[in-house]
Amino acid sequence: MAISRELDERGITTPNEIGAALGMPPAEATKLLNRHQWREGDVAQLAAAAARLGVLVPKPSSDSWPN
Repeated sequence: MAISRELDERGITTPNEIGAALGMPPAEATKLLNRHQWREGDVAQLAAAAARLGVLVPKPSSDSWPN
């Protein structure tokens, strides 16, 4: 949500703009942000997107992730 909020605040709303901001193809960027179930590698892509935008995302505590 932080990434989507940051994009909105910057006025970045179209798939092409979102893709450019995240450094990936527009369709891939849009799917990544709209997925209801994450796939392997999605967390790494989201972390990279957040870093690219300068969004600080705290690391989750160990008890918030399933073992």
